[in-house]
Amino acid sequence: MTTAPDSPQQPDADASAVDAPAVDAPAVGGPAVDAPVVDDRSHDEVSVRRAPKISVFLIVGAMAGVVVSLIVTSLFPFDEGEGIASTYGYFALWGLTFGGAIGATVAIVADRSSIRRAKRVRAERESVDAPDEPAVEGELE
Repeated sequence: MTTAPDSPQQPDADASAVDAPAVDAPAVGGPAVDAPVVDDRSHDEVSVRRAPKISVFLIVGAMAGVVVSLIVTSLFPFDEGEGIASTYGYFALWGLTFGGAIGATVAIVADRSSIRRAKRVRAERESVDAPDEPAVEGELE
């Protein structure tokens, strides 16, 4: 997409002085011109894709592993000397680890598939210099 004006809106070549040298005298009713306008535009071809957030996959996988370990712990009988809380805590650590690993694997597969669906587009880079800010007199609060 371009922001250039349509051909009827283009200024006449004689009327515009973009390449004119800087003028030291101020224009009537306007500020002095310090330098000519420089057009710093470049066109690049870039790849655009929707990449998944790996951290979300890791967190969801870890939470799913903890829930699965709770279900597995409650389905089977546990040792009376140990108690259900310590048994669940032990298996929750394993569920957390394996769930996070499975979530990371799914995130990597989703990332690789998003690379195949990437689209190549042309992007325009334009650099704009900020104007000098006027000096502020007095104290700032």
